[in-house]
Amino acid sequence: MKPAIDLRYCKGCAICIYMCPKKCFSRGVDLSEKGYFAAVVNAPENCFNHKREGKLICELCILSCPDQAISWHPDDEEGPQ
Repeated sequence: MKPAIDLRYCKGCAICIYMCPKKCFSRGVDLSEKGYFAAVVNAPENCFNHKREGKLICELCILSCPDQAISWHPDDEEGPQ
């Protein structure tokens, strides 16, 4: 599994960047459609949940996102980003 950010909902608050213990997120360099520097998933392979094989290990990014813009997607599937 890998985290994916839905840019329709992300307002660039950067909470996920600070909450992630594995530093999977960073601030984007391009403005989103809403005019925010939204977060991007820059290192999904560092995520605790990467190749978790059905076991939930970490969801700090999902739980801390005030806009519910982060979700999980299988490694072979593109997310909403």
